Amino acid sequence: MVIESTLSVTGHHDHTVPNRLRRPNGANGRLAMLLPGYGYTLDMPLFYYLENLCLDLGIDVLRVETAYNRNLAFREASETEQARWGASDARAAWQAGLAQGNYASAIVIGKSLGTLGMAGLLAEHLDVPSSVQSIWLTPMLSEHSVRQALRQCGHSAQVIIGDADPHYDAAVLADFAEAGVNVVVVPGADHGLDIEGDAVASARLMAQLITEIRDFGFRSSERRPHSGDLSPTC
Repeated sequence: MVIESTLSVTGHHDHTVPNRLRRPNGANGRLAMLLPGYGYTLDMPLFYYLENLCLDLGIDVLRVETAYNRNLAFREASETEQARWGASDARAAWQAGLAQGNYASAIVIGKSLGTLGMAGLLAEHLDVPSSVQSIWLTPMLSEHSVRQALRQCGHSAQVIIGDADPHYDAAVLADFAEAGVNVVVVPGADHGLDIEGDAVASARLMAQLITEIRDFGFRSSERRPHSGDLSPTC
């Protein structure tokens, strides 16, 4: 059984940050925070299965259910203000989530626009559990804050991106790999981590990605991350 609650989270400009905390029975002292993209919500396939993976493993899940694409003030804000907004909301949610338990470790997972919030959050060096990992799905690699945060995270970070994604940058990804980041490049995958025109290959890829993230984010401390390409077919 999973117990759901809503936390009181006040973010940018004193706005309420919508969220849901889902806690499975037999929780193991870990927290996962999920940050959606601009249009890629937490109910879409990749987040759906990631959330269920966490719950299966007894990990508390904090869903940060921002919908910036439906927020006129956010859409009209400058890119700099949007980055501050996302970071402020992520920071507030993070602190509220950590206050719900004595967590020994945590995982932050964000996609696209959500990675801007991750960058701002991780740059703050806030009080966090001793072990924190970050999963960057289709990150906004053109943003300096994202690149800087990833270099600082090193071995505790994983990047997953397709080479058909407009944010794909081979040189930047090679730099991350040198810094110890676990870099997974999916040939032919777009910004939604789909293979355009091939629904079957996209569905197979989803299973591969969940496995890849599980093996990185939930691995034993003895296992070391690897970097490389991920075939879109099984």
